[in-house]
Amino acid sequence: MIWRAWSLRARLSVSFMLLFCLIGLSYVSLIFWSSDRYYDEITQKLNRSLAMYIVNRAPLIEQGVVNEAAMQELAGLVMVVNPIVEVYLLDADGRIVSQGVPAESIKRHQVALPPLQRWLAEPEASAVLGTDPRTDSGEKIFSVFPVGAVAAPEGYLYVILGGERYSTLSDSLKGSYSLQLAAGAIFALLSFGVAVGFLIFSSLTKPLRQLSLAMHKFARAQQLVPAAKENTLSLGRDEIAHMSQAFNAMQRRIEAQMHSLEETDRLRRELISNVSHDLRTPLASMQGYLEVLSLPSQKLTEAERSRYLSTAFKHCQRLGRLISELFELSKLDAGRITPKLERFSLAELLQDVMQKFELKAKDRHIDLVFQVDGGLFQVDADIALIERVLENLVENALRYTPSGGKVTLGLKSGVANIHVSVADTGIGVSQDELPKLFDRYYRGTRPNVESEQGTGLGLAIVKRILDLHGCSIQVTSRLGQGSCFAFMLQAA
Repeated sequence: MIWRAWSLRARLSVSFMLLFCLIGLSYVSLIFWSSDRYYDEITQKLNRSLAMYIVNRAPLIEQGVVNEAAMQELAGLVMVVNPIVEVYLLDADGRIVSQGVPAESIKRHQVALPPLQRWLAEPEASAVLGTDPRTDSGEKIFSVFPVGAVAAPEGYLYVILGGERYSTLSDSLKGSYSLQLAAGAIFALLSFGVAVGFLIFSSLTKPLRQLSLAMHKFARAQQLVPAAKENTLSLGRDEIAHMSQAFNAMQRRIEAQMHSLEETDRLRRELISNVSHDLRTPLASMQGYLEVLSLPSQKLTEAERSRYLSTAFKHCQRLGRLISELFELSKLDAGRITPKLERFSLAELLQDVMQKFELKAKDRHIDLVFQVDGGLFQVDADIALIERVLENLVENALRYTPSGGKVTLGLKSGVANIHVSVADTGIGVSQDELPKLFDRYYRGTRPNVESEQGTGLGLAIVKRILDLHGCSIQVTSRLGQGSCFAFMLQAA
């Protein structure tokens, strides 16, 4: 449980430290083992002829009797010259019959013959170990030579290379300054490796810690945090970088979904507020006129009754138009309307729109003019939505143009676009009002203009539809001189 509670950096660092120490200990052990093995092999090969020289100096066994005097003399001489060796005389079965060391120090009186026979049979054999008589189970390198006839020896001269004195001296030197210095150097090297490994792992896990911190803040605060840049999360295109990209993508998607939900909720509340507010006035007016009309007929003249009915009918029409535009704008804002692109002639569509408004323009004594430089002006767009745009622009121009004015619908060809414009000689818009024209429910000032009151949603609908087609609308206007609304559609 404690191990699981540690951070990834701590676990990686501890694991690396243990692995590094294990490798270091294995390396040191291998060095010591290989050096011992190397020493044994070199020492045994250098002293291969040592037993033969001793045997050739004097007969050690004569007619089955050990020549103890010669044995002790030769053994003493050899052990004085080379203090690390021990000399033993064996019979044909490997039993010790004489030795150059004190008898009480011998713990095993039988020497195994197979290693000796192998060493005699294989001159190139490396580091063959034989029985160490002065230990209970140890083995050491040796030199051996048969005493008497080689084919049927009477015994063997067995020389231990690196005897008890060597072992004692070797053990005493293990605490020497050189070994302590070497051990200290190895420990320092291991410590340095662990420290470097810790820094490396800290650097490698830094992007992961940043990602974990961002996710923790996101989970704890239950709010979006700024997405970290990719170059700060990872130095390369590794798994951590892919995790960071996935988290950033997920965070951006959640952010978009949250904004979409907030926008939907805002539009819902705004729709309810607008409907309740904007429907109240025409409904109240209709209710008032209907109440008057419900009075006994003798109290109202026929002219008054007709006028009240006409006014109530106008309010009913305005109410229907307001409800229709409210729901249309709400669908546009919610993204539930997708343009259905088809190829059609923009010139023909503009002429159809003109015909719809010719009677209204004539009643108001406004000239409706169509200017086109020839051609069909083919475009790929949603014909119903573009028709709605043109209708709103023309209706808006007629509403704010006084009697005797002019409304001009124009088409011009560009390099890759078709320029559409609706210009009027109406009252114009001040520069302060221009940024507000496409806001909901905004109605411009109408001095000296007698016409029906608009809903304030027409231009907002125009802007949303053109946004769906990937184009924008521009307005130029001067007070008292008129306005011009223009947009461009990509030519087919």
